[in-house]
Amino acid sequence: MSFSHSKEVENQTLGTFKKHRPSEYFSHLESAEAFSRHDKKVEDLYRFGLCLPPEFFSGKSLIDLGCGTGEHTVSLARWGATCTLVEMNEQALDVARAVFENGTDEPHLHSFICSSLYDIDLGRLAGSFDISHSRGVFTHVSNKALAFKILCSLARPGGYIIYGDRNSAGGIQEMLQRFAIYKLGGSSDSDIIKTAEALFSDDIDRSQQSVPRTREAIIFDRWVIQQQDDPSIVEVLDMFEEQDVSYISSWPRIDYAGRGLSTFTDPNIDSSLSYGSAIAESLWMLMRGGEDEKVNLQAFSNFAGYSKQLANTAELLRNLQASTQICSDDIKDQFSRLRDEVELGFSGKSPLLLRISMFISEVIDFLERVNSHDDLSSLRRAINGYNYLFKGFAGVRHVDYIGYKCK
Repeated sequence: MSFSHSKEVENQTLGTFKKHRPSEYFSHLESAEAFSRHDKKVEDLYRFGLCLPPEFFSGKSLIDLGCGTGEHTVSLARWGATCTLVEMNEQALDVARAVFENGTDEPHLHSFICSSLYDIDLGRLAGSFDISHSRGVFTHVSNKALAFKILCSLARPGGYIIYGDRNSAGGIQEMLQRFAIYKLGGSSDSDIIKTAEALFSDDIDRSQQSVPRTREAIIFDRWVIQQQDDPSIVEVLDMFEEQDVSYISSWPRIDYAGRGLSTFTDPNIDSSLSYGSAIAESLWMLMRGGEDEKVNLQAFSNFAGYSKQLANTAELLRNLQASTQICSDDIKDQFSRLRDEVELGFSGKSPLLLRISMFISEVIDFLERVNSHDDLSSLRRAINGYNYLFKGFAGVRHVDYIGYKCK
């Protein structure tokens, strides 16, 4: 990956997010209630999801790469971390300064650096932090491995890495949305906004209820932004291993249900994390929320072929952009093969496998309608009739990982 290409992608991303900053969760509302509501969400994520209590951050030095408007990082500062915020969008960094001014007792303790993550001064900053943190950033860069290497280099030996990004299987539905929007609507900002509202307004409504951003900010973050290269679980674990970082925990969980033999089983020596990734990613692919978290996992006893085909299907759709040359038949073929693996590779009729099969049938129907250039109102009626596709959360869009940098 050339340096010039990395910069081209970076500048394209910067241009998009200067129009709508995707991390504005409460600052645009200027509401103490909105701040408190988001602050509680962040606390619940770390305390109960990642099993990393807020007390852990007290007295720690922390760097956040791609901090955006600082509306996540400020909670970590309020828990006692001394923060260095790195962001290439000066407009977003100005908001972050104001957020820290209003949300922390000693804002002067924290530092703000306007820089690309590729251009930060590693000679001065490498190995300087107890915690190296980045969420929702690397999916938008062209050289994820280098970005992750930089993230890990900033943590001292014995420090911690907090890394969050989307997931390739969990984002399959979003890539299908992008495929339809670009094919039926076009690639200009206004065309994308119009088509997204016509087809996926329910998804935008749900997102607004979860995080009170503007509708256009959601559309820009989902479908206008072009670089959207989501990694798989295995890819993330491989990056951890390459940088000598030990996986600790994640939210949502990636741990295989049968992992560990006793309290004295070495948790660092366990191949089931990679083995079990197809279980998590199958759930994430069609997750709607609520009761979907209670499905039966016992059917996944032998799924080597299924796991490989799931990865192939996600890879075909990965980083789908307006300029991507891909036809509906190729996507249908991959999903048809995935359905074959479901039907041939497993015994019994578990609720989960039936859901996957129905989900794939809906995907194929959707692709056929897009390929025949259904008008938007007809396609929307079909979407409304689906049971799983584009329902609820429409997949899992973000996964956070905690790692320990070995001494």
